[in-house]
Amino acid sequence: MKKTDLAYTAGIMDGEGSIGIARHKSKSCKRGYTLELSVQVTSSDEWLCQWLKFAFGGSLSHSINNAGNPMWHWIIVARKASEFLKAISPYLRLKRPQAEIAIQFQDAKRHRQSKTDEEAAIEEAQRIVLQQMHGWRNDKDDRQEMPER
Repeated sequence: MKKTDLAYTAGIMDGEGSIGIARHKSKSCKRGYTLELSVQVTSSDEWLCQWLKFAFGGSLSHSINNAGNPMWHWIIVARKASEFLKAISPYLRLKRPQAEIAIQFQDAKRHRQSKTDEEAAIEEAQRIVLQQMHGWRNDKDDRQEMPER
């Protein structure tokens, strides 16, 4: 992919994207959940989300916002999300620190069910840090203001 396309995509991520680590219930894990990296772009522009899917993979969904307008959601998860972030991270401005944490999380993720307590604690800490960088309170869905830098 051209550098200009990667820079353009980084601009989209800085403005319209989100990077997070989500909990998913899992009966097969001793802690009762697993953690998964996800990257998402939400836009009213269907073409933009279709282009992201074509260029980087992932999936699309569609919804209607509170004003009755159609919204498109492009999402990519786990290893593919990390590869995507590695490709655009040199061009990210606002979300570069989040991308670095997300890449570290995915690079360290082991694909087996039993993790050491230390590995699980590190993953959970990375999830919490990304939540706080988003401006989300830990374990709540209420927005809070981001501190000034």
